[in-house]
Amino acid sequence: MASQGRMLPLLALLGAPLAVVLGLTLGHDPVAYEASRPLIHREDGFVGSERCRQCHLEQHASWSRTWHRTMTQRPGPDTVVGAFDGRPVRFYGREFVPRREGDRFLLELDDGEGRRVAEVALVTGSHRYQQYHEELRRGDGVVYRRLPLLWHRLERRWMHLNDVFLSPDSDGVREHAALWNENCIFCHTTAPRPGFLHYGSHPANDAKTFDSETAELGIACEACHGPGRRHAEAMTDPLARYEAHLGEAGDLAIVHPDHLDKARAAAVCGQCHGQRLPRELAQVEAWLTKGPEYRSGDRLEDHVAPLALGTTVPGPGGRGTERPFDLRFWADGTARLSAYEYQGLTQSPCYQRGEMHCGSCHRMHSGEPAGMLPHAMKGDAACLQCHADIGRDVSAHTRHAADGPGSRCLDCHMPRMVYGILEVHRSHRVEVPDPARAAELGRPDACTLCHLDKSPVWCAEELARLWGREPRLPARRADGAPLGLSGFVASLHAGDAVQRVVYAAAAGRPGVALAPEDKGFVRVHLMAMLNDAYPSLRRMALRSLRALEAELPVGLDEDLSAFDPTWREAGEAARMARLRRESLGMIRTLVGRAPGRLRPPPPGLLVGADLAPDLPAIIELLKLQSHKVIAIGE
Repeated sequence: MASQGRMLPLLALLGAPLAVVLGLTLGHDPVAYEASRPLIHREDGFVGSERCRQCHLEQHASWSRTWHRTMTQRPGPDTVVGAFDGRPVRFYGREFVPRREGDRFLLELDDGEGRRVAEVALVTGSHRYQQYHEELRRGDGVVYRRLPLLWHRLERRWMHLNDVFLSPDSDGVREHAALWNENCIFCHTTAPRPGFLHYGSHPANDAKTFDSETAELGIACEACHGPGRRHAEAMTDPLARYEAHLGEAGDLAIVHPDHLDKARAAAVCGQCHGQRLPRELAQVEAWLTKGPEYRSGDRLEDHVAPLALGTTVPGPGGRGTERPFDLRFWADGTARLSAYEYQGLTQSPCYQRGEMHCGSCHRMHSGEPAGMLPHAMKGDAACLQCHADIGRDVSAHTRHAADGPGSRCLDCHMPRMVYGILEVHRSHRVEVPDPARAAELGRPDACTLCHLDKSPVWCAEELARLWGREPRLPARRADGAPLGLSGFVASLHAGDAVQRVVYAAAAGRPGVALAPEDKGFVRVHLMAMLNDAYPSLRRMALRSLRALEAELPVGLDEDLSAFDPTWREAGEAARMARLRRESLGMIRTLVGRAPGRLRPPPPGLLVGADLAPDLPAIIELLKLQSHKVIAIGE
């Protein structure tokens, strides 16, 4: 018996390899499991990231840390970030109750279909905010419709979609109920096949329906490297893997963006970060059925036409043409909404006359997930990798102090002037500041985004003085405001919604060319903006006011915390009247508490020495907005 006991451990050791083989053969197979799940296809050579993980553990792990991976997810305790805690929230006179039952996430709501409970079936995003979609069966298809609330992760609160897009105040609850199948699927998944079926299962039902599939939910390996089946099959040969490791292999049957020319490398990102249409509009229905034909390594323009200022589509009933995308661009063709980074890049001289592409600064597998920027590419380093001569004497190039905000490459050449859901991002069009041209075109510029107290005329004259040349002064402002007025003040009140939100965001950022004690007039104008007609702009003004109060407290923290930029009761007229009362009340409070804390502003900023606003002059500026009412979705 003793000898038999000693044999048991030995038998266990000998049997271990067999157990491993049996476990791999008969146990859970993550590759097969993922391929079998709803919404997943394995057409056109796609195999999924689990197959890539078998050989590329390090790359899979670094990709898993990115926000690309979580662009679309199935709902679950590990993926849903919103507070589905049963506490009611109110928007526009309606009550919403987000709650959880086990692993089900539910939203009780009334969105015009009566009081009902919607179950979250898909989740989009998770970095700054997260949107939720319910599943609706329509005839022989399924659609995923966006629910009216999103969870803003950075502010840790529920927000109504009406409050985050660029659209005027409205009590409507279905204005942004887009379908995932014909919108989000194109840029938030890998190898999307929307599967458009028809416009309803019978004549009385005109609702579109789909049978959608993707190679993977989220932006996965094959979105950037192309279909992986041929590569995976080739690498099953140990000799082929060894040759690949030594760099001696031939065709690896996979795309590496770093090995592409600049146009094809930029296209890898541009397939999502460059809003586009099929080259022939007659192909739109095929696009909605089979999905984009572009694959990594192709030239993007061989498949699609990136949207641009002047892009036309047929008018209603085929009568003439329309230009529905012009509002997404500044008058010079620079994008002013996010998801147009590709257009900005390809307009830049660093791309057109150089070799810059997305990978020149961004890296998928290194750096922080936010922005995909390695530490070495943050700030001026991104530009100085090509412009080292400027880095040797920055002040000689900028005519500003080397360690000051006026010498930051990105702030001057890629200013923040692009809106994307309660945030203003950098433009990806590398440009030289020209305040005169910007004023005439009705768009922001780096100079007036920093010098909040200065006019475009002053900025143009100062640029000429610093560089020793004749000034080119603006002939007029496109928004009709006086040329001698501060660019910040004029744009905040007279500009269209995108102009206003860009300057409202700039006012709260550190590094502008004003001391904290000199920002009293900035606070007054932001407070006046708290009754803007656009809820997303009111929220941006409030955010900047909080930043200014944190920078230099003057006793307004309680007032700012209590202010609700949306006000949750119904009725636009009552809501706007209340917002006006509260914003004027906050201005009065600031005027009472400013002495000894904030310095009187210089003349010409529509604010008196005591910080009391020149309301008649501000109202005249507000009148210039009246013909610029716009509404822009994502």
